[in-house]
Amino acid sequence: MRVPRSAELLTIFLLASESHSENPARYKIRESKPMKDVAIQIVSFDSVDGLDKNAIRRINAILNAVSTSFGKEAKECGAVAQGHPWGYELKLEKILPSEKYLSVVFSKSTVCGGSPDLEKEARVFSLPTGDLVPPNTLFKQLFPRAKIVSTASKYKELVDLDEEMVETMINDSEATLKNYDDKCEFYLKNTSYRIWIDGQNLILFPEFLQPQSFCQKEYLIRFEKQPSPANHITNMRTINFKFTSLSKTHKNTGNKS
Repeated sequence: MRVPRSAELLTIFLLASESHSENPARYKIRESKPMKDVAIQIVSFDSVDGLDKNAIRRINAILNAVSTSFGKEAKECGAVAQGHPWGYELKLEKILPSEKYLSVVFSKSTVCGGSPDLEKEARVFSLPTGDLVPPNTLFKQLFPRAKIVSTASKYKELVDLDEEMVETMINDSEATLKNYDDKCEFYLKNTSYRIWIDGQNLILFPEFLQPQSFCQKEYLIRFEKQPSPANHITNMRTINFKFTSLSKTHKNTGNKS
């Protein structure tokens, strides 16, 4: 695995597109190499439009704690390798400001115990407070009538959707999925998801035990058009999901042959 050699402090200006926000955020990325074969990018904000200094400090404290947890995860990855080649790399992928939320999304590639894995990790913050919004809370805020069953895992929470919501997700994603394969439907109904906000869409990224699956891409559920109370009985979507760890067994992963 390629690991960045530079330990420089990078200052990056995010000029958000109109679909996310009209205002910029300013942040830094620090390259951290706590051990050989490990590279973790640590993100801290200098400013986000509409947030005061206390909110910025709150977000930075949470992101710093997150980077520490990734470092611990990397150590466990190395221990599992038991002398075999391994690697752990976490990079900032994107920052997505929206009207009520700020999403920070990382891409993570690991080789632990000889098994390569490609994942995404997301942290969502409430605006303008800067408070961390856990996945179950985020779903409740977007879909108040949702029924939630949750179990916390050590490092991450993954959302399980019922079949009806997976179909809703696929339908809502049709405009952005250029080459959707019907074979993915089985996999999407038997996997878990990480979630974040992009504009007026809830983004869902599926979890697979094997990398490079042609079904592993970003999907969405629209939440911008909520029905009025008078129409909620016939129009409100019903969402059933639970939060689970990565212990679920997948019989197939949708890899290309």
